[in-house]
Amino acid sequence: MNQKIQKQTPKTSQTLIGGKKKIEDADNDEGFQRALQFAVVQHNNRTNDTVLYQVLKVDSAEHQVVEGSLYTMTVILRRTNCEKEAPADGCAVQKLPGFARPRRCIFEVWSRPWLNDTQLTKEECDSVERTSE
Repeated sequence: MNQKIQKQTPKTSQTLIGGKKKIEDADNDEGFQRALQFAVVQHNNRTNDTVLYQVLKVDSAEHQVVEGSLYTMTVILRRTNCEKEAPADGCAVQKLPGFARPRRCIFEVWSRPWLNDTQLTKEECDSVERTSE
């Protein structure tokens, strides 16, 4: 009897090792939330504006393993009613169109926790005319 034995190969994941993977539930992803908070703090420190910006909406969130974690995010930010020097707790986003100044930002945050190192490696922001809430 001459039987052929078929070798079974394991199914491979849709995501390549080291490739970007979409974060399905960004609101509940602890690593993403830390990276997002870091990016917003860095953005606020770098702007010439006198008030803080907060996240209004997360448009996209991705994670990539590259000698640490690289988080790529596209978010809508809006000005708050809090001055930069004031505590950020309890800040409300501006609703008045002239004061809100929403902007769409793409951030990349590279985190290497074992080195206690987090860096904002990309920050691109543009004004947006209208945003849906």
